[in-house]
Amino acid sequence: MCDRCDEGGTERAGGQQRRKLWVVPRQYHCAVIGTCLTPDDLAWMCRRLSLTLSPDAGEYDVHRYFVEQAGTLNPVAKLMNKRLDEKYSGEIRRFARERTEEGWNALWDAALATGNIAPAFWALVSHATLPDSLRVRAYGDVHMLSHLMGGANRRQIKENQELTRRCAELEARVARTERAAIERAAEKDARIQALEAEVIRLRVAGTVTATPAPVRDAALRAKRRQREMDTLARRVAVERLRARHAEAEVERLRRLIDAPTTVSKRPTTPREAPCGAEAPCAPANLDGQAILYVGGRPSLLPHLRAAVESRNGSLLHHDGGFEQAAGKLEGLVERADVVVCPIDCVSHDACLRVKGLCRRMQKPFVPIRSAGASSFRKMLGEIGAVAGEG
Repeated sequence: MCDRCDEGGTERAGGQQRRKLWVVPRQYHCAVIGTCLTPDDLAWMCRRLSLTLSPDAGEYDVHRYFVEQAGTLNPVAKLMNKRLDEKYSGEIRRFARERTEEGWNALWDAALATGNIAPAFWALVSHATLPDSLRVRAYGDVHMLSHLMGGANRRQIKENQELTRRCAELEARVARTERAAIERAAEKDARIQALEAEVIRLRVAGTVTATPAPVRDAALRAKRRQREMDTLARRVAVERLRARHAEAEVERLRRLIDAPTTVSKRPTTPREAPCGAEAPCAPANLDGQAILYVGGRPSLLPHLRAAVESRNGSLLHHDGGFEQAAGKLEGLVERADVVVCPIDCVSHDACLRVKGLCRRMQKPFVPIRSAGASSFRKMLGEIGAVAGEG
């Protein structure tokens, strides 16, 4: 390239005059460098120019430096102009071949539709004979796109933070579930081993007679020991079956928790807004239903009871067998209209037992993911909605 071309700031391309970067009006420099040159391009030019950046220099500082240098004829502006022309030579030739304002508008519209903004913007801004009205229009489109992209990036960052938080909660929940499953499995293994040892002891005792006894008494003792051994064998089989069921339930919960989370794009209507959103939920009418709550945290029971009674319902509770006898579950399930079980705060034995009772008595069984009060209130809203529709 000759010095006269550099100093004059224009060159011939496809029969059309083109402006060099330092001849392009300054108000376009920020948009050109921010849109048409990537951070990798700027880093490459810093290396070519042997620029030394301060340790605390950020991307904005680098951008501002190149914008300031773009307005004068200097090695930095020349290198930027060369980089832009080499990257976007194809689009420059397309704009150079066009001769009418309608054609240039069509090329810019196509660039907007396909997202190919950077090449078209540099070809358009550096075109010397193109009408100023089109150049101003393109600058406005790029300016508004930067606002739209900034808003979209902020929304995406917020969504990513929420997804990260939810993933951390689910991972912690999976870890708690796995620890609880391991502890329950260890307890069941110890119980099975104890029962098997008792079976062996009884079998050995059945073959050894300490002192002579009448045949009738010996037969009775043998039958009694046999019944005891049969009972213990059945208990061992039942404990093994319950252990397998508990392990299967833990695996099902793990798959449910590990399932990929998708963010719904459908806007939430005011009727669908969850409790705690901009439009507060009105308490649903339970229409006198009795809610049996199995498990959960005892400290939250007063709040849960108040939530049910405020919705014209009554709350029954069973702790899942920690302090209350498991035999009471059947009577409570029979009295209840709906049975609720927080799967993160109840033993799997109790959960499986109450689920079986509900199936036998044809009572609704509603598992909820958390023992928190918000999950419970949300569930009450769904039950109340069903009662209202009925």
